[in-house]
Amino acid sequence: MTQAVAVSSTDSRPSANGRRKTKNAFFGPYLLLQTIGEGEFAKVKLAVHKDTSEEVAIKLIKKESIDTEVKLSKIKREIAALKAVNFNYIVKLYDIIETERYIGIVIEYASGGELFDHILAHRQLKETDACRLFAQLIAGVSYLHSSNIVHRDLKLENLLLDRNRNIKITDFGFANQFRGPGDDLMSTSCGSPCYAAPELVVSDGPYVGTAVDIWSCGVILYAMLAGYLPFDDDPSNPEGDNINQLYKYILSTKLVFPESVSPLARDLLNRMLVPNPRQRAALDEIKAHKWLRPY
Repeated sequence: MTQAVAVSSTDSRPSANGRRKTKNAFFGPYLLLQTIGEGEFAKVKLAVHKDTSEEVAIKLIKKESIDTEVKLSKIKREIAALKAVNFNYIVKLYDIIETERYIGIVIEYASGGELFDHILAHRQLKETDACRLFAQLIAGVSYLHSSNIVHRDLKLENLLLDRNRNIKITDFGFANQFRGPGDDLMSTSCGSPCYAAPELVVSDGPYVGTAVDIWSCGVILYAMLAGYLPFDDDPSNPEGDNINQLYKYILSTKLVFPESVSPLARDLLNRMLVPNPRQRAALDEIKAHKWLRPY
């Protein structure tokens, strides 16, 4: 962890024409630019290293905003997970910079933005494009699981694209580490409701963390191909606001697809979006599926 004295800025002084010059704010060796994201208790800034001109993203967390054990736990989980991984399709951690007022998580900058926005702009993805991106997502999740890490909050907003339109998995605030195969039973319900596996809501007991990630990957693939989320057509719960009703609907409703989705893609999704985690496809089955054969 790098210790920095403070977030510093150049003086803002009147120029010859009487106008004030724009202040340049630095965080450690990085010049802070525009805000590119905002979360529960942090802002993400685009920044440039003052010596190398390398662009990075810095998640700036005000220490005074870390006012609960839950928030502190999320920060610790994220840092621990990022320190433990190094893989093409996962954002790289460059540094942790701490000042008197801030903790800064310095990570790789993915200039292509969120996959969510990419899909919104295109309404839905061509199946060849979805297949390539999904293969990268599955490779990243497979790496995490082989490293004894489950993400537990996989969603379109937590998948970034680099300048070459490759996937970068990010936001590890709900990530959890386990000891090895068969030891991934967990009890904390977390993640985003529309992407969360049914067992997180309908079961009072522990759940298999790796299976939860697979369900979320299935929701992501469906959204790539359809342009909208699965199980969002309950007329009595159109916004999905009633979480218990949403999961009852999932348990009782057959998955339906737009006509544009191919039979092979439907088969893969029907294997992944299975409410019973014991019957849900495992990663090895997904990677071997014919739909992913091109990758």
